[in-house]
Amino acid sequence: MTVHPQAKPSTATGHVAAAGRAVTEAVARVRTEAPGWIGGALAGIQGALFSLALVLIPMWVIASSAADAHISWGGASGTAARVWLTGFGVPWAVDGVPVTVVPLGIAALTFLMLMQLARRFASPTWTAGFAAVAGFAATVGLSASLAWGGAADSQARTLRAIGVAIVLAVPAVAWGLLRQRGAALAWLTRVPEAIRTGFRLAVAMGSATVTLAAIVLFVSTLAARHLVANSATSLGVDAAGGVALAFLETLYAPTLIVWAVSWMSGAGYVLGGVISSSAEAPTSTIPAVPILATLPHAAGGALAWSPVVIGVLGALVTVILRKRIGEGVRALPAIGIGVVLVAVSVGVVSRVARGAIGPGTLTVVGPQPLIAGVMIGIELGLGALVAVTLMSVASLMRAPAKADRPRTEPSPHRESPADTRVAPAE
Repeated sequence: MTVHPQAKPSTATGHVAAAGRAVTEAVARVRTEAPGWIGGALAGIQGALFSLALVLIPMWVIASSAADAHISWGGASGTAARVWLTGFGVPWAVDGVPVTVVPLGIAALTFLMLMQLARRFASPTWTAGFAAVAGFAATVGLSASLAWGGAADSQARTLRAIGVAIVLAVPAVAWGLLRQRGAALAWLTRVPEAIRTGFRLAVAMGSATVTLAAIVLFVSTLAARHLVANSATSLGVDAAGGVALAFLETLYAPTLIVWAVSWMSGAGYVLGGVISSSAEAPTSTIPAVPILATLPHAAGGALAWSPVVIGVLGALVTVILRKRIGEGVRALPAIGIGVVLVAVSVGVVSRVARGAIGPGTLTVVGPQPLIAGVMIGIELGLGALVAVTLMSVASLMRAPAKADRPRTEPSPHRESPADTRVAPAE
C-alpha cells in the first residue's frame, strides 16, 4: 500500500502530539503572562518536592520489597518524610531511639536543585527571589507539621525546619538568579585584596582536603566491601530493596566524608563510645549498619602520618596559588584568613555531622568539632608557612646569581652606523 507523504498520523498519536503542544503552549503562556513572583514560588515548591522525592521513592521500593507484610505505603511515606527532614536538622526517632546525625547529601542535592530551578523558572528580580525562598520554606514547614503533627514538640520541629530551609535556600536562589543574569559581581573589586585572596585560598584548601577524604573513604569502602555486603544481607531485603537502601545510605556519604576529614587530621571520630583516628584504632565492635562499615578503621604505621599529608596538601595549594597570594610577608594575611576560614568551616560542618544514631554508646557519634577544626587549621597553616618560607629562600638564592651574571656592554671602539656610512663623492 502506498502512503502519501502528507498523510496524517494515526488518531491516537495525533491526540498525544496535540496534547503535548497544548501543554507546552499553556506553560509558556503562564510564564509570559503571570506575575514574575509566581515563577519564583513554583521554583521553591518544586525544589522542596523534588528533594523529598529523593527519599520517598527509594523508601517505597524498600517497603514493597520488605518481607514484613505489615509495612504500609502510608507508614513508608511518613518514614521517608522524617528521614528527609533530618537533612534540615529535624531529629527523629526509631522505636524511641533518637537519630540526629544529619545526612548532608540531602542538603547538598537540595541546594543544587533549588539553584537550577531558580535559574530556570524564576524571574531575575528580588520579588521572585523572595517568593522562591518563601515557597521552599513553606513547603518544608508544611511537610514537617504533617510528619510530626502528633509529637509534643511539633511546633519546635517545624520552626527548626523552616529556619534551616531559609538558610539553605537564600544562597541557592541568589546564586541561581545571578547565573541567570550573568552578573559580573563588580562589587567584589571593592573587597580588600587580602580577603578575596584568603577566601580563594580557603576554597582551594578545603576542596583539596575534602577530595583527599573522599578518596580515603572510597578506598576504605573497597577494603570493607565484604563486611558491607554481609551487613546489607542481614537486613532481609531483596535486590530492588538493596539498591534503594544503598541509595538512601549514599545520602549520608558527605557526612562520612566529614568524619574522614576528622580521622585524617588526627582528631578522629567517636563511634561505639571510643575514638577512632589514623593513629588510634577502635577497640569496640562496629555496629551492623552497612554504611558505617565503609569508615576507615585501620590505624598506625604509615596511616599515622596523615596529618603530615594534610600539611603537604596545604603547601601544594599555596605553591599553586603563589602568584595570587604573593610571596614572603605579603602572603601572610591571605594565608591567615584562608586558614581561619577553613578551620571554622570544618568545625561547623563537623558539629552538624555529629549526633545520635542509636541507644547506649551510639547516642554520641561523629567527629570532634573543636579539635578537628583546630587540627586542620594548624596542619594547613604550617604547610602554607613552610611553602612560603621555601619560596622566599629560593627567591633570595636566585637574586645573587642574577646580580653576578656579567652584563654585555657595547665596545667603546665599536663603530656606530653613522661612522660606517660612505662619504659622498666630490
